[in-house]
Amino acid sequence: MASKQQADLVREQFTRTAQVFGDYAVASRVGEAERLARMVKAASTDRAVDLACGPGTLALRFARHVRWICGLDLTAAILDRARNSASTDGLSNISLALGDAQALPFADRSLDIAVTSYSLHHVPDPARVIAEMARVLRPGGRVGVIDIIVPEDPRVADLNNRIERIRDASHTRTLARSEFEAIFATCGLRVLATHVEEQQRAFDHWMLVAGSKPGDPPYIEARRLLETSIPDDSAAFHPRFAPADASGKKRELIFDNTTLFIAAEKV
Repeated sequence: MASKQQADLVREQFTRTAQVFGDYAVASRVGEAERLARMVKAASTDRAVDLACGPGTLALRFARHVRWICGLDLTAAILDRARNSASTDGLSNISLALGDAQALPFADRSLDIAVTSYSLHHVPDPARVIAEMARVLRPGGRVGVIDIIVPEDPRVADLNNRIERIRDASHTRTLARSEFEAIFATCGLRVLATHVEEQQRAFDHWMLVAGSKPGDPPYIEARRLLETSIPDDSAAFHPRFAPADASGKKRELIFDNTTLFIAAEKV
């Protein structure tokens, strides 16, 4: 898919879900942002950029640790959501602007930190984005990435990605951990620290923040495939039904996202 077509899909998706996704991401991912800030050793003298910043998931937290941070995103509506949060929080050292993660508006070796979260599975060429992150950093600058990952088995990865694309048409492809490591090495980035965790998600809420509700075609098909994968975990989502509560309410479908945190230094 051409880059422009993909950018249009991203803008449509995150304009439509700016409020519901923004509310979820900013509220629920504070701990993740703080973990990444520690991993990249964010300091009060640092100048940073948050690529594909969305509602400011990372930028709003990093602003509390660095001298200045710029949040760039393709979607005006979700940048407005980030600006409102920055204003409410009284953050004056954060700039938010329209921008493309594949072509950063910064000179070579001009920043100390470049970070991004849950964005690389929305771009057609994640290696190009990571290369841009490396380009704008001074020697010794740090890159930080948070993103979902898939197993190395291509059949499992294919089904996992198929479900993700049904849920969200702007999804391109989730990478395996080995792919991240290879890209970082190619870009001259030395890995400093990694962390992997399983994050439990409720299927209905997962679909809601992507803009789908029960009865919508994406909801129906994604749920069918996820339930079908339960016996052999063939998509590596580890899906299962939560125990019924005391009221006898229908058991909720839950699953796990496998998430990689990776921090590296420009050599």
